Amino acid sequence: MQPRILTNRAHTGTVPRIVISAVCQGVALLAAVSIAAAGNEPRMIEVSDDTQTYRGMIVAKSAQECFIVDRFGRQARLPIANLKSFSVVAESFRPASQSEFRRQLEAELGPEYEVATSKHYVVAGTRGHGRSYAALFEEIFNQVDAFYALRGFRTSEPDAPLVALVLIDQAAFKKYCEGDQMAWTDGLRGYYSLKSNRVVMYDLPELFQAVRLTPEADLQTREKTDIADASPSDGGGSSDSFEDRGGSSLTRLQEAGSASAVGGETADTIIHETTHQVGFNIGIHSRIGGTPLWVLEGMATVLESPGMRTRSGASGNLEKVNAERLEWFRKKYSERRQPGDLAKLIAADDMFGSQTLDAYSAAWGITWFLTENPARARLFSKYLKTISEHDPLRQYTAEERLKDFQTIFGDIARLEVDYVRAMDRL
Repeated sequence: MQPRILTNRAHTGTVPRIVISAVCQGVALLAAVSIAAAGNEPRMIEVSDDTQTYRGMIVAKSAQECFIVDRFGRQARLPIANLKSFSVVAESFRPASQSEFRRQLEAELGPEYEVATSKHYVVAGTRGHGRSYAALFEEIFNQVDAFYALRGFRTSEPDAPLVALVLIDQAAFKKYCEGDQMAWTDGLRGYYSLKSNRVVMYDLPELFQAVRLTPEADLQTREKTDIADASPSDGGGSSDSFEDRGGSSLTRLQEAGSASAVGGETADTIIHETTHQVGFNIGIHSRIGGTPLWVLEGMATVLESPGMRTRSGASGNLEKVNAERLEWFRKKYSERRQPGDLAKLIAADDMFGSQTLDAYSAAWGITWFLTENPARARLFSKYLKTISEHDPLRQYTAEERLKDFQTIFGDIARLEVDYVRAMDRL
């Protein structure tokens, strides 16, 4: 499970500033990093290499590298051998407040954007849409969190506010991708970044149909925004992203009791990428690594279906099934599928590179099969716990992945037959 960022306790007295210079590298520097990670409350530390200084808390370390998360949720992976200095600058680490996040985004994006907040989110969107987007992201957060909780998954509150950006157009999105070192293509609609912990996408005029809020939802959003504005400042200073490249789905976020509606690919992108973000921030997945790609993409595609995000489940199978993934599974993937494909999907991520849409459809199918049935969902929760107990800085081998899966679910060949039959019956 992802190491948690702990909220601060008020620090009194003089902060003991531990400094290790370039002459104390290697074992001494590793020992100093261990000091920062010791105890129940992480310390605020500062390290530097030849090019940059990093300030935050240690969330994982090995003899070769360490991971540092700063107050705004940005994560850096640093080889310890490259570090030139280390210091403890505060006895407790505390994440930035919503108001600090908001000021950061306003300064970063400028007056073209409106920044709004909800209970868990700080969202920047085009003028006139900020509050609506904040309500929309908050609603998806609540639905995803409820999905896990109702199926027996252990979840926790995010350690810091979550950030979402809806940029003004594709040109702005492309420019942002370049600055974020995200490989951009014309079909890219949005992504979640493990490094920045942000969801980033852009407003598509021809696809964005409407964001509509009920008066009650709009009032709640205003109240939460006002509270965030009034809070005092806390002071103080690739394989890393999950992409959505659009599709032909007409999924709409229009459900009983829904506060908002957004159409077309915009809805698919928001739901898919937000599902990734929520999972990485409520203790389901680790930002450091170790979670198989089929789990990450399987959960995101399962939760694209509106019936999977409702508490009542009264919508029936039609609203619980990802029609696009099921259609591909039946009409395309079934022509190529071989017995043993499930074991390949579980053991390695290779299929996502060689047979991308087959892999997404197979990941959706097995994840739907394992989460829709209550007994299997409890086993799936146990399986995710098993994954979380692996050292994220050590390679999770194919043999270990298969062993963990079969220890929980039994013979994988038998399970493959059962899940394929379930796909045929849908």
